[in-house]
Amino acid sequence: MTILKIITEPAILIITVFFLFFIMTVLKNYAYVEKNLNSVYNFLKSLNKKELSYRFNELDNFMKNNPFTSTSWEDFKKALIFPEKLYIATKNPTNTGDFKPEIYLTIDASYFFNEDTLVFSKINHKFIQTMPTLLTGLGPFFTFLKMAVAFTEVNFSMDANVGESLNGLIANIQIAALCSVFAVGFSLLFMFIEKIMYNRMCKKYYLAIQKEFIRLFDVVTSEKFLIDLVKESKIQNVTNEKLLKALPENFAKAMEKSISETTLPYLENILYSLNKLNESFNKGSGGDVVDKLF
Repeated sequence: MTILKIITEPAILIITVFFLFFIMTVLKNYAYVEKNLNSVYNFLKSLNKKELSYRFNELDNFMKNNPFTSTSWEDFKKALIFPEKLYIATKNPTNTGDFKPEIYLTIDASYFFNEDTLVFSKINHKFIQTMPTLLTGLGPFFTFLKMAVAFTEVNFSMDANVGESLNGLIANIQIAALCSVFAVGFSLLFMFIEKIMYNRMCKKYYLAIQKEFIRLFDVVTSEKFLIDLVKESKIQNVTNEKLLKALPENFAKAMEKSISETTLPYLENILYSLNKLNESFNKGSGGDVVDKLF
Protein backbone atom coordinates (compact mmCIF):
# COMPACT_ATOMS: atom_id res chain seq x y z
CA MET A 1 0.00 0.00 0.00
CA THR A 2 1.60 3.23 -1.16
CA ILE A 3 1.67 6.51 0.79
CA LEU A 4 -0.23 8.25 -2.01
CA LYS A 5 -3.04 5.72 -1.79
CA ILE A 6 -3.20 6.14 1.98
CA ILE A 7 -3.31 9.94 1.77
CA THR A 8 -5.96 9.93 -0.95
CA GLU A 9 -8.20 7.63 1.05
CA PRO A 10 -11.49 9.57 1.65
CA ALA A 11 -11.59 8.96 5.41
CA ILE A 12 -8.00 10.10 5.90
CA LEU A 13 -8.59 13.07 3.59
CA ILE A 14 -11.53 14.15 5.74
CA ILE A 15 -9.45 13.90 8.91
CA THR A 16 -6.67 15.91 7.24
CA VAL A 17 -9.11 18.60 6.10
CA PHE A 18 -10.47 18.92 9.63
CA PHE A 19 -6.95 19.23 10.99
CA LEU A 20 -6.04 22.00 8.52
CA PHE A 21 -9.32 23.80 9.18
CA PHE A 22 -8.73 23.76 12.93
CA ILE A 23 -5.17 25.04 12.50
CA MET A 24 -6.32 27.91 10.27
CA THR A 25 -9.11 28.80 12.71
CA VAL A 26 -6.70 28.96 15.63
CA LEU A 27 -4.19 30.98 13.61
CA LYS A 28 -6.87 33.48 12.58
CA ASN A 29 -8.12 33.94 16.15
CA TYR A 30 -4.67 34.25 17.68
CA ALA A 31 -3.57 36.71 14.99
CA TYR A 32 -6.58 38.88 15.85
CA VAL A 33 -5.65 38.75 19.54
CA GLU A 34 -1.99 39.49 18.82
CA LYS A 35 -2.82 42.56 16.73
CA ASN A 36 -4.98 44.16 19.42
CA LEU A 37 -2.81 43.25 22.39
CA ASN A 38 0.28 44.49 20.58
CA SER A 39 -1.34 47.90 20.07
CA VAL A 40 -2.22 48.09 23.78
CA TYR A 41 1.27 47.05 24.80
CA ASN A 42 2.96 49.61 22.53
CA PHE A 43 0.76 52.40 23.86
CA LEU A 44 1.44 51.51 27.50
CA LYS A 45 5.13 51.22 26.73
CA SER A 46 5.14 54.81 25.42
CA LEU A 47 3.87 56.15 28.76
CA ASN A 48 6.14 57.40 31.50
CA LYS A 49 5.25 56.91 35.13
CA LYS A 50 6.14 60.50 35.99
CA GLU A 51 3.88 61.82 33.21
CA LEU A 52 1.03 59.40 33.80
CA SER A 53 -1.07 61.84 35.82
CA TYR A 54 -0.89 64.43 33.07
CA ARG A 55 -1.65 61.91 30.31
CA PHE A 56 -4.30 59.96 32.18
CA ASN A 57 -7.10 61.32 29.99
CA GLU A 58 -5.23 60.09 26.93
CA LEU A 59 -4.82 56.67 28.52
CA ASP A 60 -8.47 56.62 29.53
CA ASN A 61 -9.70 57.38 26.02
CA PHE A 62 -7.44 54.78 24.43
CA MET A 63 -8.41 51.98 26.81
CA LYS A 64 -12.12 52.76 26.56
CA ASN A 65 -12.09 52.76 22.77
CA ASN A 66 -10.14 49.50 22.49
CA PRO A 67 -12.55 46.53 22.30
CA PHE A 68 -10.09 44.28 24.12
CA THR A 69 -9.73 46.50 27.20
CA SER A 70 -12.91 48.59 27.40
CA THR A 71 -14.76 46.37 29.88
CA SER A 72 -11.76 45.56 32.06
CA TRP A 73 -10.65 49.19 32.08
CA GLU A 74 -13.91 50.44 33.61
CA ASP A 75 -13.50 47.99 36.48
CA PHE A 76 -9.82 48.82 36.73
CA LYS A 77 -10.49 52.56 37.19
CA LYS A 78 -12.67 51.83 40.22
CA ALA A 79 -9.62 50.38 41.96
CA LEU A 80 -7.50 53.52 41.42
CA ILE A 81 -6.74 56.20 44.02
CA PHE A 82 -6.18 59.65 42.57
CA PRO A 83 -4.10 62.30 44.40
CA GLU A 84 -5.83 65.49 45.52
CA LYS A 85 -3.56 67.70 43.41
CA LEU A 86 -4.14 65.73 40.22
CA TYR A 87 -6.77 68.16 38.95
CA ILE A 88 -4.43 71.13 39.42
CA ALA A 89 -1.57 69.22 37.81
CA THR A 90 -3.62 68.36 34.73
CA LYS A 91 -4.64 72.01 34.35
CA ASN A 92 -1.04 73.24 34.61
CA PRO A 93 1.15 70.49 33.12
CA THR A 94 4.09 72.85 32.58
CA ASN A 95 4.22 74.06 36.17
CA THR A 96 5.16 70.78 37.82
CA GLY A 97 7.71 71.99 40.35
CA ASP A 98 8.75 69.32 42.81
CA PHE A 99 5.29 67.81 42.93
CA LYS A 100 4.89 64.58 40.98
CA PRO A 101 1.34 63.25 41.44
CA GLU A 102 1.03 59.48 41.35
CA ILE A 103 -2.03 57.32 40.84
CA TYR A 104 -2.19 54.32 43.13
CA LEU A 105 -3.79 50.95 42.51
CA THR A 106 -5.52 49.06 45.34
CA ILE A 107 -5.74 45.69 43.53
CA ASP A 108 -3.13 43.95 41.41
CA ALA A 109 -3.54 44.64 37.68
CA SER A 110 -3.54 40.93 36.85
CA TYR A 111 -6.97 40.70 38.47
CA PHE A 112 -8.39 42.84 35.65
CA PHE A 113 -6.03 42.13 32.76
CA ASN A 114 -5.35 38.42 32.40
CA GLU A 115 -5.77 35.66 29.85
CA ASP A 116 -9.47 35.31 30.64
CA THR A 117 -10.29 38.98 29.99
CA LEU A 118 -7.75 39.68 27.24
CA VAL A 119 -7.68 36.38 25.32
CA PHE A 120 -10.29 33.76 26.17
CA SER A 121 -13.25 36.16 26.24
CA LYS A 122 -12.31 37.58 22.82
CA ILE A 123 -12.20 34.28 20.93
CA ASN A 124 -14.17 31.03 20.89
CA HIS A 125 -11.81 29.44 23.37
CA LYS A 126 -14.08 26.56 24.36
CA PHE A 127 -14.36 25.47 20.73
CA ILE A 128 -10.58 25.62 20.35
CA GLN A 129 -10.17 23.44 23.43
CA THR A 130 -12.51 20.80 21.97
CA MET A 131 -10.67 20.61 18.63
CA PRO A 132 -8.16 17.92 19.74
CA THR A 133 -11.04 15.85 21.12
CA LEU A 134 -12.92 16.17 17.86
CA LEU A 135 -9.86 15.06 15.89
CA THR A 136 -9.35 12.09 18.18
CA GLY A 137 -13.03 11.18 17.91
CA LEU A 138 -12.84 11.12 14.11
CA GLY A 139 -10.35 8.24 14.34
CA PRO A 140 -12.62 5.60 15.92
CA PHE A 141 -15.57 6.86 13.91
CA PHE A 142 -13.92 6.29 10.52
CA THR A 143 -12.18 3.13 11.78
CA PHE A 144 -15.41 1.37 12.61
CA LEU A 145 -17.13 2.85 9.56
CA LYS A 146 -14.38 1.55 7.28
CA MET A 147 -14.47 -1.87 8.93
CA ALA A 148 -18.24 -2.04 8.58
CA VAL A 149 -17.99 -1.21 4.87
CA ALA A 150 -15.13 -3.73 4.47
CA PHE A 151 -17.16 -6.60 5.91
CA THR A 152 -20.04 -5.85 3.58
CA GLU A 153 -17.69 -6.23 0.60
CA VAL A 154 -16.54 -9.72 1.63
CA ASN A 155 -17.94 -12.44 -0.69
CA PHE A 156 -17.55 -16.10 0.36
CA SER A 157 -20.15 -17.49 -2.03
CA MET A 158 -17.55 -18.70 -4.50
CA ASP A 159 -14.19 -20.27 -3.73
CA ALA A 160 -12.57 -18.15 -6.41
CA ASN A 161 -13.53 -14.92 -4.62
CA VAL A 162 -12.42 -15.98 -1.14
CA GLY A 163 -8.79 -15.05 -1.57
CA GLU A 164 -9.60 -11.75 -3.26
CA SER A 165 -12.19 -10.92 -0.59
CA LEU A 166 -9.75 -11.65 2.23
CA ASN A 167 -7.10 -9.46 0.60
CA GLY A 168 -9.61 -6.63 0.26
CA LEU A 169 -10.75 -7.10 3.88
CA ILE A 170 -7.19 -6.95 5.18
CA ALA A 171 -6.45 -3.83 3.10
CA ASN A 172 -9.60 -2.11 4.40
CA ILE A 173 -8.77 -3.06 7.98
CA GLN A 174 -5.34 -1.52 7.49
CA ILE A 175 -6.93 1.69 6.23
CA ALA A 176 -9.36 1.63 9.16
CA ALA A 177 -6.49 1.30 11.62
CA LEU A 178 -4.61 4.12 9.89
CA CYS A 179 -7.65 6.38 10.35
CA SER A 180 -7.22 6.16 14.11
CA VAL A 181 -3.46 6.60 13.80
CA PHE A 182 -3.85 9.75 11.68
CA ALA A 183 -6.59 11.14 13.94
CA VAL A 184 -4.57 10.69 17.12
CA GLY A 185 -1.40 11.92 15.42
CA PHE A 186 -3.11 15.05 14.08
CA SER A 187 -4.64 15.65 17.52
CA LEU A 188 -1.23 15.54 19.21
CA LEU A 189 0.29 17.70 16.48
CA PHE A 190 -2.55 20.20 16.81
CA MET A 191 -2.05 20.53 20.59
CA PHE A 192 1.68 21.05 20.08
CA ILE A 193 1.21 23.72 17.37
CA GLU A 194 -1.63 25.43 19.24
CA LYS A 195 0.43 25.72 22.41
CA ILE A 196 3.37 27.25 20.55
CA MET A 197 1.10 29.70 18.72
CA TYR A 198 -0.64 30.68 21.96
CA ASN A 199 2.61 31.36 23.80
CA ARG A 200 4.07 33.44 20.98
CA MET A 201 0.98 35.33 19.86
CA CYS A 202 -1.14 35.71 23.01
CA LYS A 203 0.53 34.82 26.29
CA LYS A 204 3.60 36.92 25.59
CA TYR A 205 1.53 40.06 25.11
CA TYR A 206 -0.92 39.77 27.99
CA LEU A 207 1.98 39.13 30.36
CA ALA A 208 3.78 42.16 28.92
CA ILE A 209 0.66 44.27 29.45
CA GLN A 210 0.51 43.17 33.09
CA LYS A 211 4.15 44.19 33.57
CA GLU A 212 3.47 47.60 32.04
CA PHE A 213 0.60 48.23 34.46
CA ILE A 214 2.85 47.20 37.34
CA ARG A 215 5.47 49.66 36.06
CA LEU A 216 2.99 52.53 35.76
CA PHE A 217 0.90 52.09 38.90
CA ASP A 218 2.16 51.56 42.44
CA VAL A 219 -0.01 49.05 44.26
CA VAL A 220 -1.26 50.05 47.71
CA THR A 221 -3.43 47.55 49.55
CA SER A 222 -6.72 48.56 51.14
CA GLU A 223 -5.32 47.80 54.60
CA LYS A 224 -2.27 49.99 54.03
CA PHE A 225 -4.44 52.75 52.61
CA LEU A 226 -6.70 52.70 55.70
CA ILE A 227 -3.67 52.72 58.02
CA ASP A 228 -2.20 55.71 56.16
CA LEU A 229 -5.59 57.41 56.32
CA VAL A 230 -5.76 56.91 60.10
CA LYS A 231 -2.21 58.21 60.52
CA GLU A 232 -2.98 61.26 58.44
CA SER A 233 -6.17 61.86 60.42
CA LYS A 234 -4.26 61.71 63.70
CA ILE A 235 -1.63 64.11 62.41
CA GLN A 236 -4.34 66.53 61.32
CA ASN A 237 -6.03 66.28 64.71
CA VAL A 238 -2.79 67.05 66.56
CA THR A 239 -2.09 69.97 64.24
CA ASN A 240 -5.60 71.37 64.67
CA GLU A 241 -5.36 71.00 68.45
CA LYS A 242 -2.11 72.95 68.52
CA LEU A 243 -3.62 75.67 66.36
CA LEU A 244 -6.68 75.97 68.61
CA LYS A 245 -4.53 76.18 71.73
CA ALA A 246 -2.29 78.84 70.19
CA LEU A 247 -5.21 80.85 68.80
CA PRO A 248 -5.93 83.01 71.93
CA GLU A 249 -2.27 83.77 72.47
CA ASN A 250 -1.74 84.63 68.84
CA PHE A 251 -4.89 86.78 68.86
CA ALA A 252 -3.65 88.69 71.94
CA LYS A 253 -0.25 89.22 70.34
CA ALA A 254 -1.87 90.43 67.16
CA MET A 255 -4.09 92.86 69.05
CA GLU A 256 -1.16 94.15 71.10
CA LYS A 257 0.92 94.58 67.99
CA SER A 258 -1.93 96.34 66.20
CA ILE A 259 -2.45 98.74 69.12
CA SER A 260 1.23 99.47 69.58
CA GLU A 261 2.01 99.86 65.89
CA THR A 262 -1.17 101.48 64.59
CA THR A 263 -3.56 102.82 67.24
CA LEU A 264 -1.05 104.47 69.63
CA PRO A 265 0.84 106.37 66.92
CA TYR A 266 -2.50 107.52 65.52
CA LEU A 267 -3.64 108.83 68.92
CA GLU A 268 -0.29 110.51 69.50
CA ASN A 269 -0.64 112.30 66.19
CA ILE A 270 -4.12 113.48 67.15
CA LEU A 271 -2.90 114.83 70.51
CA TYR A 272 0.05 116.50 68.86
CA SER A 273 -2.28 118.17 66.34
CA LEU A 274 -4.59 119.36 69.11
CA ASN A 275 -1.68 120.87 71.04
CA LYS A 276 -0.49 122.70 67.96
CA LEU A 277 -3.99 123.95 67.32
CA ASN A 278 -4.26 125.12 70.94
CA GLU A 279 -0.97 126.97 70.73
CA SER A 280 -2.04 128.75 67.57
CA PHE A 281 -5.30 129.91 69.16
CA ASN A 282 -3.49 131.08 72.31
CA LYS A 283 -1.18 133.21 70.25
CA GLY A 284 -4.01 134.74 68.24
CA SER A 285 -6.66 135.44 70.94
CA GLY A 286 -4.76 135.14 74.22
CA GLY A 287 -7.23 132.47 75.46
CA ASP A 288 -7.45 128.78 75.63
CA VAL A 289 -10.01 128.14 72.87
CA VAL A 290 -9.84 124.42 73.35
CA ASP A 291 -10.64 124.79 77.05
CA LYS A 292 -13.61 126.95 76.19
CA LEU A 293 -14.90 124.41 73.76
CA PHE A 294 -14.85 121.72 76.44
